[in-house]
Amino acid sequence: MSDQKKFKLCITMAGAVSAGGYTAGVLDYLLETLELWEQAKDKNRKLGKDHPDYDTSIPMHDVEIDVISGSSAGGISGTLTMLALANKNHKGFGEKNPNGDNNVFYKSWVEMADDNQSDTLEKLLNTRDLEEHDEIRSLLNTEAIEVIADKALSIDEQRSVPAYASKSLDLILTTTNLRGVNFRVNFDGNSNTSSGGTVITNHGGFFRYKLTNDQFAPGIPKKGSGNDDDLYYVLDFKEDKDMEYLKGATLSTAAFPIGLKSRKISISSEYIKRYPRYLFGTSDGITPIIPEGENYTFNSVDGGLINNEPYGIGLKMLREKNPNHFKEGKYAVLMIDPFPNKDQDVEETGSSILKIAGGMFKALRNQVMFNQDGIIDALSLEDRTKFLVEPIRKVENDQGKWVRAKSDLAAAPISGFAGFLSKKFRAHDFQLGRRNCQSFLRYYFAVPEDKIESRLCHKAEKEAMDRFQFMVPPRDPNGNKFFPIIPDMRVLSNFDEKVDLATYGKDAFIELLPYPKLSFSRFEKKYKKRIKTRIGKISKGLIGSNFLGSLANFFFIKKRGYKTVANGIKDSLGSFDLLE
Repeated sequence: MSDQKKFKLCITMAGAVSAGGYTAGVLDYLLETLELWEQAKDKNRKLGKDHPDYDTSIPMHDVEIDVISGSSAGGISGTLTMLALANKNHKGFGEKNPNGDNNVFYKSWVEMADDNQSDTLEKLLNTRDLEEHDEIRSLLNTEAIEVIADKALSIDEQRSVPAYASKSLDLILTTTNLRGVNFRVNFDGNSNTSSGGTVITNHGGFFRYKLTNDQFAPGIPKKGSGNDDDLYYVLDFKEDKDMEYLKGATLSTAAFPIGLKSRKISISSEYIKRYPRYLFGTSDGITPIIPEGENYTFNSVDGGLINNEPYGIGLKMLREKNPNHFKEGKYAVLMIDPFPNKDQDVEETGSSILKIAGGMFKALRNQVMFNQDGIIDALSLEDRTKFLVEPIRKVENDQGKWVRAKSDLAAAPISGFAGFLSKKFRAHDFQLGRRNCQSFLRYYFAVPEDKIESRLCHKAEKEAMDRFQFMVPPRDPNGNKFFPIIPDMRVLSNFDEKVDLATYGKDAFIELLPYPKLSFSRFEKKYKKRIKTRIGKISKGLIGSNFLGSLANFFFIKKRGYKTVANGIKDSLGSFDLLE
């Protein structure tokens, strides 16, 4: 099929700390559904339309993932998506694969760094990192995160990306560059910008990767290739150095400030030289100030600090690559956000120092999230081109009605760190992501009946319409008709919610895991000593090891510090109804 007839998809993922397990569940179900659909279409193509076994209920249009953008936990999930697409042995999680074998989403976000020796939280509390360095680099031991990355960033048998992913697939990971990139801006019209002007500094940035194939050679596009200004690096997963580049960038976007250690990143100076085009377009008089040498080195922390919901940059890349698709509405942006911001509080802050400080940090956070380009893009989108997948958990009340639960994600407490406390929390959120994605694909991610041919570039057969269409309001034969962009092969009749249980079992209608509970007494019994030990060593590193400091640490700081941490955890879990 011509590229112009393919429906283009940008998947963009927000930061979420340990609640990234929800995002991973969404992605797992999404990729598995695309794979099942591709297998059904491929069977039809081989049979030919005139064959008696040709299945006219299979929609034959094409959807292609073209851009993946992610920040923080969303960046990790973006990397995992690219790895899953390139791994021949990747398998979806579900009834036939309950342990998540060969599933990089489940292994990374549910099992995390758990093994026979210790669980993930034990590794995060280990003090080995404090003993190795003469400075405190993070509140938690980041070795646990590196264990996860080492397990994930390996492919037993590589394949070309499947037909539902573009050969020019882009992975964009946001980062916060603490060093910053300086630009000299000329205001006097002199073409020699080095002679004057003012210097501005940009601390937001991104890594952009493609996979090597017959269209893209490994590395940065070389001069004279016709892509001299293109800002990306082409990865070859057979090269250890490229895997290390991707690992560094992924850990960089997920380096939660203070909690996890920052990352020292070294990239080609040539990449930085091409960066102004993506900030300032073709404007003259703006020149990056690059230090001497082939590489540019900087400390990087969580990409979510500057850009936690990177749909603007993903949308920009998608538009640049597919201008005609945008004109004709043959694209969609899918935002996966475990914590969509719904804070409508615009009240005045108080006048005390503490209230002003709190208001200042809230203002700074809100301002960096106010991405003008992204907002304008969102407002200018054609109807049903921008979609959000957010956590929704419903429970049955005393009257037998299904209502929205008090809380959705088990990993949400402690500012999203609760998932590190228990594998049960992470497993619940992963399954919720799969469940929400199932409903999203079947009843939300769709085009109106009169837009099927113009936007999907294919006329749906009557049998396909009968099988997959749904109505708004639901089950109203006179309601507005919609047709899914990505049809779920587990469906027999979308209108009346009939699914293929005989073939797909429980995966045809995913049931949520019970909302998990944690015994705080058992939690304290296992982790109290470890938490106090880490608090003690951190405080010792901060206040020094003199006699008075040691006494204060022993008699006061460890005890008070643990009490503060324990009460914070207990109160947060209790507010989310997660305590036994």
